[in-house]
Amino acid sequence: MKVLLVAACLLAVASAQVESSMVPGARRGTFLNGIQQMLINATATFYPDGENMMQTIKLAVMTARNDLCKINNRQEVNNPQDHNSIILGKTCKKAFVKLYNEEPDRCGGVFCDVLTDFEIKTKESLTRLISAEYDSDFFDIIEESFINPIMEYSCRCSGKMMDAWMGCKERIGDADIWSDILLNFGGFDTAAEYLGGRDWKDYWVDLVANRVPWEDIETMLERSMANLCQRNTDIRRGDVKCYSYLFDTIIAHVNDHMNSIGFLPAERMGDSISRVPGVPAHCTQYSNIDSGSEGHCSEFSDCHTTILESMHSVFEKFCVESCKDYYQEKFMGCCTASLILDEALNTSITNVANEIKEIYVELFPENESAAEAIRASFSKSHQHELEFMRNPTCVDSDISYDVTPCTEGDMNMEDEDPCAGLSGKAVRKCKKTQKKGGYSAATNCSGLSGKQLKKCKKKAKKGGQ
Repeated sequence: MKVLLVAACLLAVASAQVESSMVPGARRGTFLNGIQQMLINATATFYPDGENMMQTIKLAVMTARNDLCKINNRQEVNNPQDHNSIILGKTCKKAFVKLYNEEPDRCGGVFCDVLTDFEIKTKESLTRLISAEYDSDFFDIIEESFINPIMEYSCRCSGKMMDAWMGCKERIGDADIWSDILLNFGGFDTAAEYLGGRDWKDYWVDLVANRVPWEDIETMLERSMANLCQRNTDIRRGDVKCYSYLFDTIIAHVNDHMNSIGFLPAERMGDSISRVPGVPAHCTQYSNIDSGSEGHCSEFSDCHTTILESMHSVFEKFCVESCKDYYQEKFMGCCTASLILDEALNTSITNVANEIKEIYVELFPENESAAEAIRASFSKSHQHELEFMRNPTCVDSDISYDVTPCTEGDMNMEDEDPCAGLSGKAVRKCKKTQKKGGYSAATNCSGLSGKQLKKCKKKAKKGGQ
């Protein structure tokens, strides 16, 4: 007992030393400082002695690495690539080995790539984020260390990996993990009510292989990658991808939201998230935002308006003449248009949300009302935002936005659909005119602007009307 007490005291001292030795890089009182304090607490939890990851996670990572890194091992003698996988089973292991052996992408090796030095890489990333002095540095680390490598891999390999999974998932029950690890060491209730009398393993294998909406997830992934990985054709030179534009868009919205809600930014001398060069200050300050009892926020708990809830205030700014150029460039570029006009993508998102909600309610029937409320709120918000952004309408002004997908910028004028990018009455009018035999630049291009107007007039000239 004394030994355990001494060990507990040493662990407490070690944790305290970790917390005291890690200091937020951002100045006290800023929102970034609060985020970094949370990361310090997380680091102290996952790295109790300051260096080594907690044993349960370390053991799980080691087990997964020893199993999945066999995919990457092509030794000629006793080839580990031929060995069974306790996590994937024989069929899925074989599918990912095949992908790894395909050069130059070697997509199937991602599991081993992530798990190798996972403990060290995770600690280094957390340390860098905690040490960042300014908001811009913090976001740059996220982009360079996480967004870019994840998206570069996803653009090359996500489709191939999903194809492999879709072809092998029916045999996932062959993996030993279900009985040797999860059932024996997971502490699961094998007589839970949701099982309906079925065997625990049979239920969960069926759920993972068949009931998770994989076809919609596959569509969602395919369409997301098609849109995010394409070139941002608003930029004439270089090969800037849409995922970079959309990350910058998210950061711009976060900064505007933080400015409006009263979060104190961590800025370099001369920088200001509340002052975008050449943009009137009122364009990045939203109304109806709860900024806490003291008029500013430094902690999450001080403020209650979420970033999603502030979208209504953002849309109000769309209809302010002096703000139009800012929102066209930052929020309504061709990358945004590609996403919001992709019907297959948005339908799959709705379907996945609905199906996941049904599975969740089956597992946790006591939370059915809350789950339905969240699903309904998401669906309503998602649909409202799509409708507005597809056809931004300002009641009290004639402000309009160019909502043209990037892919249209690279399409041949003779092959492209002149009605693409339109919605509601505009698309119905366009298609009706198309059936009648063409476009009149004088009458049928009215109400269009930017690329849509140029495209319409060029089409009309070709038709000799």
